[in-house]
Amino acid sequence: MSDSELKSRVLFLHNALRKLSELRNRTREQFLEDYTVSDTVLYNLQVAIETITDIGNYILKRGNHKIPETRAEVFKLLCQHRYLDPSMEPTLIEMSRFRNLLVHGYTAVNLNIVYGILTNRLSFLQQVVNQLVKEIK
Repeated sequence: MSDSELKSRVLFLHNALRKLSELRNRTREQFLEDYTVSDTVLYNLQVAIETITDIGNYILKRGNHKIPETRAEVFKLLCQHRYLDPSMEPTLIEMSRFRNLLVHGYTAVNLNIVYGILTNRLSFLQQVVNQLVKEIK
């Protein structure tokens, strides 16, 4: 990944998090009843997790670390090498599983759970992004 591609992904990621933040204050009923809101959240959560993984891969490659085979392994290695706080690892692995559910098991996605992620985990995602951006500067 080139520096310009990396910068583009970071900007894209910040934009996805901004959109999620704007939708965070919707009530559960508004979220569940308005498919434009829930679909926007689903899409932006998916691309945020994918972009975080891409940036993590970039950091690991730049550090000449083992090339991970899965998204979960990206997060494990980032924590192992202390690019991310090791206490974040369990939540990061959950996050990779959630992304896989969005992409491969989308018919099984429970919007009530997604609403909980939106309202309770957005600050965690922002923490992850802040730590990764700090690493690439």
